[in-house]
Amino acid sequence: MPTYDDILNQVEHLKPDEQLRLIEDLAILVRRRVAATPPDSIQEPPKQNLDRWFGFLPKRIDALEFQLQIRQEWDREVRHEP
Repeated sequence: MPTYDDILNQVEHLKPDEQLRLIEDLAILVRRRVAATPPDSIQEPPKQNLDRWFGFLPKRIDALEFQLQIRQEWDREVRHEP
């Protein structure tokens, strides 16, 4: 059975119109396979442990408060205040 790299090498030697046809046929094949797959067999991604990032990720901030703070800093810079 040919490997993925073997097939990719063969595809690189196809004419552009043949490559496009292959892409379309592969898309149809994958759609059929997904449609035929029972929902129970589709696995959800594993839950990530976010506790390890505690203290690293920034806390949620109020958007209006942040905007007002930026404006105050800008005003100080424009007036050359410390």
